Amino acid sequence: MMREVFEAFLTDPIRINEDVYALWLEGHNAGDALAARLRMPWAAAADMPFLGGGGADAAAKLRELLWRDTVDQYRLFDKLEHYLSQPSLFRSQLLFQIPPIQQHYMIERYYSLDAEVGRWLLGKKLSSRLEKDLDEVAERSGGTIKSCRRQLENLRRVYSAVEDRNFHGIPCKAVSELFLVSEQLASKYACLLFILHARFQVHPQHPSTGFLTWHDLRFFAALLMVHWLPQRKTQPQLMLSKRPPEEAGEEVVEHGAEIALRSLATGDWPAIGFLQEKLQPMSVRATVGLDLSHPFTNCLRDLKAHLVNDNDVLRVYREKVMARLRSSVAAGGAVSDSSQSLSQLESKLYLVVHGFLTIGAGLSQPKEIQHLLEHLLSRVVRVLHDCEMRKPQLNALFSALVDALAELDVWYLNGQETRGLLLASWDRFISVCRVVILSVYDRCHPMAVSAHERDALGIQPEATQSASLSAQAASLTSYESQPY
Repeated sequence: MMREVFEAFLTDPIRINEDVYALWLEGHNAGDALAARLRMPWAAAADMPFLGGGGADAAAKLRELLWRDTVDQYRLFDKLEHYLSQPSLFRSQLLFQIPPIQQHYMIERYYSLDAEVGRWLLGKKLSSRLEKDLDEVAERSGGTIKSCRRQLENLRRVYSAVEDRNFHGIPCKAVSELFLVSEQLASKYACLLFILHARFQVHPQHPSTGFLTWHDLRFFAALLMVHWLPQRKTQPQLMLSKRPPEEAGEEVVEHGAEIALRSLATGDWPAIGFLQEKLQPMSVRATVGLDLSHPFTNCLRDLKAHLVNDNDVLRVYREKVMARLRSSVAAGGAVSDSSQSLSQLESKLYLVVHGFLTIGAGLSQPKEIQHLLEHLLSRVVRVLHDCEMRKPQLNALFSALVDALAELDVWYLNGQETRGLLLASWDRFISVCRVVILSVYDRCHPMAVSAHERDALGIQPEATQSASLSAQAASLTSYESQPY
């Protein structure tokens, strides 16, 4: 009879101190962690008879006890870090017996991202050069180098995993499945992946977009992703309520959100505070891929080609925009207060319209997408500031830009197939740009625009333009010579 021998061992479940784990994640050494634990209220005020009562002797014993526990915990975390960086391996390993619920907590905390550190990691490539700049990142963000390195490596690891899938599928779902994190944390990573994939120029030291906060970037990422990227399914909370089927526009973005568009019933724009409350990172959990919808970007590219190459139509469009804007201001009873700003805007409206058309057309080119926020601030917001346009007037301007296009009598807007797509794309594009502009309008002053972008605004009309466009060109030339 054969005798089988089994090798087995018995061990107690490992106890994880969450306070010590948090200190380890922050990059503090064991000595600093001990000092932090001794400052905790329970260590200073607790009566511990098992240490022999109070006094200096008990305090010394407590310090020794906490020191040994801290060192043991740190030694454990150092051994676990290899598994924490590979969550699937962490779940399957048998060396450390940790309850599943605590495993989930440790993975979630390990892949968490601090706002200050994350802000300084965005806007640059996740290359070895950025790793050399971790000293500066740590100094600017107030974190430790070890903590900054952990978060950088996590961001690299997540981006690389999604890149291996060619950015196909649902990024939120992919991150959640590959790294065993919650849907909430995976959604936050999806927003960051979109910013990194688009290579937005948003580093804190950037002369135009450096003032944008961590909250701004996450909000803008969610805004763009749900409105400009295809969605797996329609999210009712992000759609316009009570939309009749006969009023449904052309779908240039599959299941795209409509929450940033004007109300069909009242024609009013949604408040920025309302959108900031509704559009959270969790809103992107159904977003497919990280690339903009091709029908949407193609329509914007075609629209620019049609309008910019037809000076007469572009002039008529500007006239219709100004007519609608004056009518809206007159209806509001603020003609005298707005006459000066409207006069200035009329002479520089070419810059605003051309800026929007150029930015929209650039969305079809990866090299131009990275300058989206930068160009909105320099080519549009700067002009509006110089015209002394106030926020209440901007809503009327955006409405006029959308509605005036539908009034143009041109062949490409009369075609049964092309009209709906072009108008829907322009409406969706202007609506999202409105949210970005109004979110930062009071914080973005023309003086913040970098000098090298002045030439980008100098778009001279061709010599064959009409007399009206020649006047616009003269206005543009004088505008270029004005100091910031």
